[in-house]
Amino acid sequence: MFALVAVLAVVITSFGTVNSAFRVIEQLNPELNLGSLRDGGWDADPSAVLTPQQQLARDAGRQIIGSAVRSALFSALLAVIVAGLVTRQLTRPLARLVDGAGRLQAGARDVQLPLPRRKDELRDLTGAFNELTTALARQEAWRRGLMADIAHDLRTPLAVLRSEIEAMQDGVQPTDAAALVRLHGEVLLLARLVTDLRLLSLAESGAISLSPTALDGGEVLRALADAYALRAAEAGVRLSVDAPAAVPLVADPDRLRQTLQNILDNALRYAAPGPVELSAHLDGTATVLTVRDHGPGFRPDDLSRAFERFYRADASRTRDPGGRASSGLGLAIARALTEAQGGVITARNHPGGGAEFVLVFPLALLPLALAPHSLGQTA
Repeated sequence: MFALVAVLAVVITSFGTVNSAFRVIEQLNPELNLGSLRDGGWDADPSAVLTPQQQLARDAGRQIIGSAVRSALFSALLAVIVAGLVTRQLTRPLARLVDGAGRLQAGARDVQLPLPRRKDELRDLTGAFNELTTALARQEAWRRGLMADIAHDLRTPLAVLRSEIEAMQDGVQPTDAAALVRLHGEVLLLARLVTDLRLLSLAESGAISLSPTALDGGEVLRALADAYALRAAEAGVRLSVDAPAAVPLVADPDRLRQTLQNILDNALRYAAPGPVELSAHLDGTATVLTVRDHGPGFRPDDLSRAFERFYRADASRTRDPGGRASSGLGLAIARALTEAQGGVITARNHPGGGAEFVLVFPLALLPLALAPHSLGQTA
């Protein structure tokens, strides 16, 4: 296609040049006395006797036409060669991409293509393909790790249930109320694990149902503190809420409460005893909710993996002080639910010590009638 376009361009240019040369000669014909181009010019009968001027005109015309034809042929040949080289440069990365896509389809995840030297769209496309394969390899490894984690977390309570039941069948342990309580606890752990997995899957896929409602962040935190007062007292934790003014936000109340509960459960599990501070405030164009404890905080490796599924900072501490089972999905669910509602959640070590979780909800989610100034006036 490139060669065809180039040849057509050469033909048009050559025709235009020759036509212009003939027009110039036509204009000079009266002064040079070349005669009529049709009757006595270079188109005249070759056997006719020509004047020197007419012979000069005929020779000039032939030279112009010959030069134009040679230039056209040379230009067409050069255009074909250049077009072939350029096309090869364009198709070589595409051929590599086709080959890489075939290997990727066959199951290979370590496909990395060499980047073209020219900084053009093909280089960008190849770079995007390499990033895609890297992301797929990372997701594949994550998926395999996830399946291993799920199998491990399911195997533990199932092994306990099996050993307890077999011991009862063999008469080694009595089938009494205490044994039933232990079995019931393991069943609850299994049920919670399955429920958390389903909820996390729905939240990450965007299939979870949400009912955004205008809320006061301070009231949400105070209600959470009241609900956890007894459990916090049993764990030796003192809860405090810092929200002196109305802090508007729009979120699903049930999902927001579930998010905060998961964060608070984490604080009671790993930071007890000690105070836990809940706060809500406005920061420019966003509503900020924070949960800070005064425990040991995150280690560097733990901080980067705080929201991973089934990740526990201390694998030996899978139950909180109250004996409640942990599925290892609480913080992953908290992040998925927050992001599903347009918010952002981060974890960090507070400069004053302890771990701090920060939830940020943009005020752009608020309707005009629920702007901060109107809520502040009604409060």
